[in-house]
Amino acid sequence: MASIYDIIAATPDGGTAVLPAGEFEGPVVIGRPMKIQGSSTTIWSRHGAVIDVEVPGVTLEGLRVEITEGEITENAITTKFPAVLRDVEVLGTVSGFGAEDGLSEIPRTLALGELSAQEDNTFLMTVDIPAAAEILCTQGGVKFVPDRLPAGHSEVRLTVEAPGTPGLIYTEVLVNSGVRRRIYLSGRFTAGAPAVRDRVVFTAQDVVRSAPAAVVPQSLDVPSLGVVPGGSTGSVPGLTLRENSGGERRGITDVVEEVGEAPLPDIPMLCLKKGQRVPIAQYLSGKVDIYLTGQRLGNADIDPYVFLLNEQEKSDGDGSLVFFGNEVSRDGAVRYHKDDGHVTVNLAKLSPEVKRVTVAYSVYSGDSVKNFSQVREPRLSLYSQEKERVRFDIDGLTNEITIIAAELYIYHGEWRISAVGSGYRDGLVKLCNRYGIEVCS
Repeated sequence: MASIYDIIAATPDGGTAVLPAGEFEGPVVIGRPMKIQGSSTTIWSRHGAVIDVEVPGVTLEGLRVEITEGEITENAITTKFPAVLRDVEVLGTVSGFGAEDGLSEIPRTLALGELSAQEDNTFLMTVDIPAAAEILCTQGGVKFVPDRLPAGHSEVRLTVEAPGTPGLIYTEVLVNSGVRRRIYLSGRFTAGAPAVRDRVVFTAQDVVRSAPAAVVPQSLDVPSLGVVPGGSTGSVPGLTLRENSGGERRGITDVVEEVGEAPLPDIPMLCLKKGQRVPIAQYLSGKVDIYLTGQRLGNADIDPYVFLLNEQEKSDGDGSLVFFGNEVSRDGAVRYHKDDGHVTVNLAKLSPEVKRVTVAYSVYSGDSVKNFSQVREPRLSLYSQEKERVRFDIDGLTNEITIIAAELYIYHGEWRISAVGSGYRDGLVKLCNRYGIEVCS
């Protein structure tokens, strides 16, 4: 994948630099008039400014701009001239955008803890924002009053309706003005737990703001953020590597009731390239069915292995490995389906200690002749809400016996996917040892 600097350098004055989905490291200085257009694209830098606009005639669209190691008081985007922001999310502050400038005192996360499953739960928070904004949440049963806030200090009541059954809730909340800011909300509904009544979950500090800069942006577009449930049911394309006794591939089976699964927007499927890392909130929600497909050139028997890893990328013993010998993880979030060999990862049910889910595949054989060179056009397909949402064509494999296809991991409170597509020529033992699982070779 080309660097962001190469893409910008190849864009003529007044043209559009189109960035693919994924992450690009900044900082980026824009010294010519152009449009930077992303598609689920993150531009990041350890410290601000991540993007510095030094000329007029610049538009930023479809981007997430974030500071990864500095303080949220650092400028993520700065401009000396009028610029256009359209569908841009920021972690940090902005400078040169008039009323949008300055710190937003809003929570990064709302960990609500234990909630009543039988009665509605209410919470209180205060926020302080530089410009008028709207609070948007697609999760049913989660309500903010008021949901339209003026600039400055505001009190907000959050109501989380009782679902009637135990389970987890995890959703994302957008505070949307000319720029978007994201809040991650989580909690656990417990049978018999008392209802929460007006518990204070966040108190904003009063922010002293200077007068807006003289330069006023040409436009701060606030797009519609409506979402629609994801699409139609269909069969899994291609030839699954694991077949049942009748030689026929089965579709998605054993559907598990979901708690806290948000509807997904009806957007094009994400096609990953090796090395890409992409936020998955728009593509995957709740239960994710993962298939490896392709054409076998021999009789190689290929099985999935899912590792549940902590913050140190280590497993918590043998129970953190799901495969044909251990079909369900201890928390019930990951399952191996022996009928067709696909695996299910339920992001909403994963144990809080799990920060990374590594999806690997290994050829079962007693010799090195059987390896991934016997699989033509291997493809990893991820389904959510019965529709293929993410696809990764894994190229460049030769004599690997074990590969890491992809990883789901938490970064700054959100789930992302990393397209790995590489592996080992000496089997599964090395990978298990890497993650702290002892096996007999």
